[in-house]
Order: sequence, then structure tokens, then C-alpha cells
Amino acid sequence: MVLTTIGMFLGFLMLASSIALAGPIAKCTTIKDGGLTDSLGNPLEMGFDQFGYNYQAREFNGTYDSADRKFDGMYYGQSGDFADDNLSMKWSDDWLSNQDCNGDGKLDRGAPGSSGYPNTSQGWTTNHVEGDYIDADGNSQHFTYFIKIVWVGAGGSLWGQYEIIQEVYNDPAGGLHGVKPKVSAPGLGLNDQWTQQ
Repeated sequence: MVLTTIGMFLGFLMLASSIALAGPIAKCTTIKDGGLTDSLGNPLEMGFDQFGYNYQAREFNGTYDSADRKFDGMYYGQSGDFADDNLSMKWSDDWLSNQDCNGDGKLDRGAPGSSGYPNTSQGWTTNHVEGDYIDADGNSQHFTYFIKIVWVGAGGSLWGQYEIIQEVYNDPAGGLHGVKPKVSAPGLGLNDQWTQQ
């Protein structure tokens, strides 16, 4: 019994000394800590910002116009009738983290230790769009659209690294409704059947 207790104590000391020798654990900077900026250099803040982003909660509630963090009637340089459509996005921590662990002052993308970290979005994102448009007969029409996108690594059919695993349309006037036939995957599939890494 005494030898077992001494052995356990020595094991604990060895573990404690190996942790101490490994050095301090790197502290990630959070949004609450301050000092983090968006892609345009604007400081990030807690809660929803003027554009509709809540980076702490990993969600966005705004419009296509505000998604690029500019109010200019365009969506990433594209103009169109869709700029004022409501857009809601949610994403996983590996898509866009709510902290900076590599010290570059930006929120990390991807999982620490992965090949694309910290600049390649991995994980998943969902987009839900709702809007109105005028049809060919001059009538106002309403539509909704939902999409799930997951990172799959090199060779994905979307942007070379991603796959759309579900699209749901609801645009009766345009003849679009239901789940798009070519895709139908439950859940978000990260690190399951969708991820190749």
C-alpha cells in the first residue's frame, strides 16, 4: 500500500514537472479581451454589430448588402435586386472561431493543427435567405432559401474545398420548392462522412 501511494505520488510529480517544462499554455485572445479586428481592420465588439454580425455567438442576422460589412447596396461588389434580402448565417467554430489563438489579431479559421489553420474555413456554415421580388407580371412574390455547406478538403465541388449538402427552396411563383434532389444529407457531417482529412 505504501509503495503504491509513493508510486502514485512520484507519477504525479513527474506529470507536474513535465507540464511545467512544457511552458505556459498559450492564451487565446477573445473578443471580450479586445484588440481583434475584422477583415477591413474595424474593431470587433461583443454582441451584434451594425452590420448584423455576432462573432461571439457565431451568427449573422442582416442583409446581403451588410454581409460584406459595407452599406453600399451591393454584395461583395455585385449589385442586384437581392441586396436587401434578409440573410441569416450560422457557423461552427472551425468555420470561423470567436477567438485568436495564433496572435495575428484576427479570428481563427479552421482547427488548430490542421493544414489550413488559421486562414481556411473548415467545419460548416448555414445560410437562410428570405426576400421579395417582382415577377414578370409585375406581382410581388416572396421566397425563402436555405443551404448547408461543409468543408471536405481538397477536391470539393464548391470553391475547391467545400460541398453543399442541402438546399431547400420555397419560391412557389418561380416553381421552386422543397429539397434540391441532388443533395440530401442529414446533420452537418463534419468529421463524419463528409470530411476527407
